[in-house]
Amino acid sequence: MKKLKTFALAAAAVAVLASAFGAASAVATPTSLCKAPTTPGGLPICEGAHLYPAGTTIHAHLEGGTRLVIPTPNGVVECKTSTIDGNTEQATAKPLGVFINMLNFGECEDAGEPVDVEAVKPGTLDIEIIDLPVWTHNGTLTLTGTEIRVLWTLSGDECFYDPADIGTLTGGAMATIDWNGPLTYTKGNLGCVPGNANWNGAYTVTQPEPLWVSM
Repeated sequence: MKKLKTFALAAAAVAVLASAFGAASAVATPTSLCKAPTTPGGLPICEGAHLYPAGTTIHAHLEGGTRLVIPTPNGVVECKTSTIDGNTEQATAKPLGVFINMLNFGECEDAGEPVDVEAVKPGTLDIEIIDLPVWTHNGTLTLTGTEIRVLWTLSGDECFYDPADIGTLTGGAMATIDWNGPLTYTKGNLGCVPGNANWNGAYTVTQPEPLWVSM
C-alpha cells in the first residue's frame, strides 16, 4: 500500500512538471512573420528566404464598408476609417514586437455628434503565435504602452483608456485582423462617465503580402 501511494505521488509530481513545462513552452514560443505557410516536421516554422526580416512594415486598414465600433459608458462611437502602421523590432522574438508609427481613427461619431478618437501614446504591438490547442499560422495581438483618448467634441466629454489584447491576426495571401478587445478606463474629465469600454472591427493587412505567423 505504501509503495502504491509513493508511486502515485511520484506520478502526480511528474504530471505537474510536465504541465508546467508545457505552459512555459507555450508562453516562450518564438514568433516570426513568414512569406509562406511552411510546416517542416509538422510545425509552423519559417525557413530561409521565407522569413521577413527585422524592420518589416506592418500596414493594415479598416475594411471598406465596415466600421470600428467603440461602445463606451458615454455612448457608442463608430469610426469609418482606421489605420495601423509599424515596423517589426526583430525577425524572431518572444513575442514579436512592432514599433507603432501610426495608429489613427477617422470620421468618428456618436449618434451624429463628432468624436475625436486618438492614440495619444501609440506604444507597441506584440504578436504571439497561437499554438494551443493546435499549431496555427495565426497570432494574438496585444498593445503595450498605448493610451487611447475619446473626445466628444460638442459636449467636451473626454475619456482615456488603456487597451491590451486587441484581437487576432489571421495569416493568408492577404492577412486579416479581427480587432476585438477591452478598453480599461484610466481617467477623464467631469463629463466622462467612468467605466470600461471595448472596441471591435475588421482590418485588412496590405503590407507585407502574403503574411503568415510562424515560429
